[in-house]
Amino acid sequence: MSTVATETRSFRSRAIILFIYFLVFGVGGASWLVRLPEVRSYIHVSTALLGWVLFAGSVGAMTSLILSGRFIARFGARSAVIVGFTTLGLGQVIQALSLITEMPLGVAFGGLIAGLGYGIGDVGINVSGAELEKDRGKSLLPQLHGAYSLGALAGAGIGTIAIVVQFSLVIQMLAIAFITTAIAWATYKRLPADTGKTQVTHGSARVQRTPVSLNKRIVFLGLGIMGLSLAEGGSNDWLALSVVDDYKLDATTAGITFAIMTFAMVITRFSGGKLVDKFGRVFALRTLGVAGVVGILLVILSPTIYLAWLGAALWGAGVALGFPLFISAAADGENSSQRVATVTAFGYVAFLVGPPLLGFLGQAWGLLNMFYLLAFFVACAVFFAGAAKPYSDD
Repeated sequence: MSTVATETRSFRSRAIILFIYFLVFGVGGASWLVRLPEVRSYIHVSTALLGWVLFAGSVGAMTSLILSGRFIARFGARSAVIVGFTTLGLGQVIQALSLITEMPLGVAFGGLIAGLGYGIGDVGINVSGAELEKDRGKSLLPQLHGAYSLGALAGAGIGTIAIVVQFSLVIQMLAIAFITTAIAWATYKRLPADTGKTQVTHGSARVQRTPVSLNKRIVFLGLGIMGLSLAEGGSNDWLALSVVDDYKLDATTAGITFAIMTFAMVITRFSGGKLVDKFGRVFALRTLGVAGVVGILLVILSPTIYLAWLGAALWGAGVALGFPLFISAAADGENSSQRVATVTAFGYVAFLVGPPLLGFLGQAWGLLNMFYLLAFFVACAVFFAGAAKPYSDD
């Protein structure tokens, strides 16, 4: 009985720590993104040039994503967490200081450093969450990603209030960078040191390095997560700006729109576990994906901001379970850390690299017209969702 109680306390402790990590990731990102119109004004660039500035962060993230699988296989997910969070905080500090001097290149360089930290840190917490979910035997990643969305909602609120009261964006960024890094250093040792490490052969110190095979299922999972992640990342980067540029409304209204979408994601992720456990991953992904397509079209075509708010809510709900459920599917079977890292990398190609590139299309077509492309990718994800059915073949 005492052993069971100890295991239960250990599970709860790890789950709480991971919840906090996802939460602070969401706060940091959203509190910055909701104030992108101000960032653009600080460094005096167009929407297209802002896309290049954001692209530097994507380059950093993709670089670390390429290396994260090997890093975690050797050092474990816990090490990825502390390295990632610390590097992320450093990059945010560089970005904040660069805003003071109105240096676009400095903001881009800080984004590059922050992206390096974000990529490896996020893969670390996703690998940890996937392993904990398997130990539990029930859906957990939707709730953990719900913590990310809850943090994003809080971050959007913080950013919107800061806009209203004219609180310094620079001070906000420095404070969040410090809090994020401090939390990681205070708690990371409570995670298992060997999570994500490649298994070691009995009687030998040599690590077994088995490459991940990009079979049909992994590719389909990757394409599915790419479609929904592109729509999620596109909303994070460009939804608020579309309200300012295309709807011709103020930054406060833009912040409210972003918050509505994020709140819908929070509700869907925290309640989605029951939907998945009852009807399965495929049903959940396809049903919500259709809702997401409808929501994006409402944002594009709405004659009023109030109907667009409904569309933003459906958009948020439609993409909410994409990342956690495709990652959960990749974790099916034994020795799954490398598969999880691979599918996560697919997702972040879209989530981090896609939205900055969409900025160029937004500059040429208008942001609302660019959103048609996002609706198409969500529809593609609905098709590829069939690969997320339970599977075990290791």
